[in-house]
Amino acid sequence: MSVLKVEQLVCGYDPKKPVINGVSFSVYDGEFVGIVGPNGSGKTTLLRALTGLLKARQGSIIISQHRIEQLDRKELARRIAFVPQLMEPIVGFTVEDLVLLGRTPYLDRFAFESHDDYEAVKWAIEELKIENLKDRPITELSGGEFQRVAIARALAQEPKVLLLDEPTSHLDIRYQIKICKLLRKLRAHRSVVATFHDLNLASRFCSKLILLKNGTLIAEGHPDEVVTPENIWKAYRIKVTVRKNPNTKKARYVLLP
Repeated sequence: MSVLKVEQLVCGYDPKKPVINGVSFSVYDGEFVGIVGPNGSGKTTLLRALTGLLKARQGSIIISQHRIEQLDRKELARRIAFVPQLMEPIVGFTVEDLVLLGRTPYLDRFAFESHDDYEAVKWAIEELKIENLKDRPITELSGGEFQRVAIARALAQEPKVLLLDEPTSHLDIRYQIKICKLLRKLRAHRSVVATFHDLNLASRFCSKLILLKNGTLIAEGHPDEVVTPENIWKAYRIKVTVRKNPNTKKARYVLLP
């Protein structure tokens, strides 16, 4: 059963110029889905629509059998968590304080956090292996450490779907691999959908890819089915030869001179 279903979605910022035009796909329980495509293809806009920050003009977004417009913000936040591309550290907050913000959808107005809330925060911190950072001020963290904390905050929401916009941007290659391995592990508890610029990275770690160009769907499926010379030409207008990584046996692309 799908946990997220998008049907003929049309959305954007200018009523006369849709950014996403007629896109349809499904995300199933336990999938790690990568959304890839050139700059301006609509990757971030699509994520904003999936979080309810951008309303659909046509089509539908269905989350756990509910249309997104039928859910209030609190109910939606219990089903979907979003990690944006850029998050500003909050001065005066520790790591634990920031992760605790993920419990906001479960709190009544003026209520204090319960034992269950702190248990969820403890679990999220342990899942991200950041116990040693728990009492550190957010402003003292490196980029890779802060990214882990941002994911822990989202995880504390206990969502069915975890959405991330460019989770590996601004990170060195070591942290890129660490974050992708972490996301692949997290899909054991929920579905993960993330945007990527790096096709090689997405091909290696994602179980499914969605390739966009100019807001339309070029290809969807297993990375080996999506990362082909024909599809890359359609999306990026560059010629490549695709080979398999000898260690992982997964597709990688090699630019032709």
